[in-house]
Amino acid sequence: MKKIFYLLLILTLSASCSVEVEESDDQGMSDGSAASPMELTVGTAKSGGIAYNGYSYYKFTTSSSGAGSYTMALASMTVTDGWGSSAVTTYLYSASGYSSSNLIDWDSCAASCTINFDYENLDKSKTYYLKLSGYGTLTYSLTVSRGSSEGSKNNPVELTLGTAHSGTIDNVDYYGHSYYKFTTSAADNYTVTMTNSDSLDGMLFSGSDFTSFVDYWTAETTASETLGNYGNSSELSANTAYYLRISGVSSTAKTTTYNITVAAEGN
Repeated sequence: MKKIFYLLLILTLSASCSVEVEESDDQGMSDGSAASPMELTVGTAKSGGIAYNGYSYYKFTTSSSGAGSYTMALASMTVTDGWGSSAVTTYLYSASGYSSSNLIDWDSCAASCTINFDYENLDKSKTYYLKLSGYGTLTYSLTVSRGSSEGSKNNPVELTLGTAHSGTIDNVDYYGHSYYKFTTSAADNYTVTMTNSDSLDGMLFSGSDFTSFVDYWTAETTASETLGNYGNSSELSANTAYYLRISGVSSTAKTTTYNITVAAEGN
């Protein structure tokens, strides 16, 4: 009876230990959690991984020097027991909790890649949250970097009337925007003058949400446009803030440089 008792005890303990080790190995390959995401430093590579069909959670804080575009590079990626056409899907959120209501952008890749958060530029001095979903077991080197596009909807770059500003846009597959703001001095016709290294589109808005459309111009490398009502000469209101969005139009990835000047025609 004693032999049977000890045999049963050994088998019970062995089964318990094997389950504990398996759970620890599986959980240990993913980074962070929804409640406690791993902190990333912009511009610094971080070795990471995702357990089989699991998730890894990260967060990073943007620069205080200004809003703009950001990218995420996944390098040296290995995939074990992968399935499907993608290896990983990346989700970017504007707040903790990883709620769909705070989802800004998402993208997938099948191997090492660079993902451009090109749907919307990121605000300055703000914490953003990443969730990576793996299709298999993954390891990689992860780097979040600052791009070249300027401003955001919430933090547009302020232009001084009559003064040229040197700007840039990261352009990827017809995406890529820079955001600007200027304030009129008097009721007058205003012009925007641009000299670009590649064709760009421009749109003028009367509201800070960049939805109240006023005027536009398209696919120009050298532009001198009178801002008004859909291309018709029309005075802009005095002492009023207006908003410009400059957009790339190239189908290939590139950085476009330009000079932009807004001035009153009466000056």
